[in-house]
Amino acid sequence: MLKRLGSALLAVVVAAVLPACSLLPGTGPKGDAVENNATAGVRSSAALSYALVDVSADTIGFLSQPNLVTFQGEFPDKRAKPNQVVGVGDVLNISIFEAAPGGLFTPGQAAGARPGNFVDLPAQAVDQKGSIYVPYAGEIPAAARTIPDIQQAIVARLRNRAIEPQVVVSLNQQHSSVVSVLGDVNTPGVLALNSVGERLLALIARAGGPKFEAIESYVTLQRDGKRVKVLLSRVVHDPRENIFIRPNDVIFLTRESPSFTALGALNQNIFGTNTEIPFDVETLTLAQAMGKSGGLNDQQSDPSEIYVYRYEDRRFLEKMGVDTTKFTLDRVPTIYHVNLRDPAGMLLASAFQMKIKDVMYVANAKVVDYYKLLTLISNTAATTSATANAVTNVNTAVKTRW
Repeated sequence: MLKRLGSALLAVVVAAVLPACSLLPGTGPKGDAVENNATAGVRSSAALSYALVDVSADTIGFLSQPNLVTFQGEFPDKRAKPNQVVGVGDVLNISIFEAAPGGLFTPGQAAGARPGNFVDLPAQAVDQKGSIYVPYAGEIPAAARTIPDIQQAIVARLRNRAIEPQVVVSLNQQHSSVVSVLGDVNTPGVLALNSVGERLLALIARAGGPKFEAIESYVTLQRDGKRVKVLLSRVVHDPRENIFIRPNDVIFLTRESPSFTALGALNQNIFGTNTEIPFDVETLTLAQAMGKSGGLNDQQSDPSEIYVYRYEDRRFLEKMGVDTTKFTLDRVPTIYHVNLRDPAGMLLASAFQMKIKDVMYVANAKVVDYYKLLTLISNTAATTSATANAVTNVNTAVKTRW
């Protein structure tokens, strides 16, 4: 009687569990769910539409390029500023020479007490109007002019008053041609640019250098309202990225290690841990990303269902032939699909370039769900059998006692 009851209970449990395969534990969407919900490369029936792109011989040419943001691409003028000009707030030293004593600035009675026929004027700061004041020459425009231009302007004002005047102007304090170096450097601050021009790495070195490794540091350059963010290791390894700095540029270093997230049927996820993994290199391929994640789990993964999730630029997708008319934003949710059951799949994965904040997902093989179901049925049967045996033992003990 009890055995029949246990068998009936097991049948009821199996009948209830079979339709609920979709409720079994998992690490993410099944491959067929991703495929079936995508229409013509765009899944528009879901709450969030996305583009689905197969990584193939037709698309790998686009996807094998790192597409890194670069300073040389965003700031095309990489030459040093030709001439340093004076700006508001700069302080100038001015010396005026005359050909003989007894002139405007070197009176005859004082000539013997001087080392030469010249006079040093008090340091002059360029005022808010951009001018300095020189005795007997009056107000001299100085802002946005080079030092030789200022010298010539003073000489022209004094030519008819002094004896063959010559003027030497030098920079005492520089407050206009400065650069701010901030963030994760050892000595942040405001630095004055020298007259010959300085490059980005030289300014970072003058600020004490970065606090962290170049591979985990980003340098943001802000110029004329434009901001560009580049990995510091790229600037170090590519001399073309070490561009000349302009006055009033802002350099900001931040620690942010490039990383991706690995999910699904990977060996590192056997114990249920999904991990954010650092690149540790400047560029990373999908094959390398799988290697960093411990490789595909041989007992769980479906090698034909490898996906990379990212937000992609609309114009980039259009180059690959994706219809983007259904998307309203310039950043399009995109899923890239790689089939490693194809003999060429690993070659495609070796060329596919990962991007920062990508999500790599490996789907479970469909048979895994059946394993889970059989395990559930086996556990249920064992529980039912144990319950039946316990009831039998209780009945036997009662009959024996009475």
